[in-house]
Amino acid sequence: MNSWYSFLNLLRPQKPTLTQKLKSMEKYFEDLAEIRKHFIDYLTEYDLKRLTFIPMGYKNHIFWNCAHALVTQQLMTYYLSETEMLVSRDWAMRFKKGTFGYQSVTEEEVQTLIELLQSTQIQLKKDYSNEKLSNFSPYETSFGITLNTIQDAIRFNNLHESLHLGYIMALCKNIP
Repeated sequence: MNSWYSFLNLLRPQKPTLTQKLKSMEKYFEDLAEIRKHFIDYLTEYDLKRLTFIPMGYKNHIFWNCAHALVTQQLMTYYLSETEMLVSRDWAMRFKKGTFGYQSVTEEEVQTLIELLQSTQIQLKKDYSNEKLSNFSPYETSFGITLNTIQDAIRFNNLHESLHLGYIMALCKNIP
């Protein structure tokens, strides 16, 4: 009789272990690190004048796209998990959805952004691993995609950051 119950337990869906969750998300953390390397390359390759140049027909510049991607990642993963964000409220307000790149930017802010792009992607993986982001509130994106879990938010974030990387590539073709 015990073998029958053991067999039935095998058929029941098992809740994934933390190790299984981490393994299933590893590729997304690797991809985020690669996307962030591209952002950092642009931030180090161009001078401040080019980083903040807004070509005709655009509303934002390279710096804004990088900062917006960072802030959005923090809002989608930390804020929606009721966890303190790793960026300041000022940055969140300046670069959240619906803002534009018309405000001035300093060299110090460029360096801060580079540091945050590096540190936040590492910290996100640590905080996910330690289950600090498990109190996630569902959210519907402007794409019409509902994020129900922190895993959904991390996966969607890579799509969002890649979109802004594409905007940066288009901007670069229009910078004198």
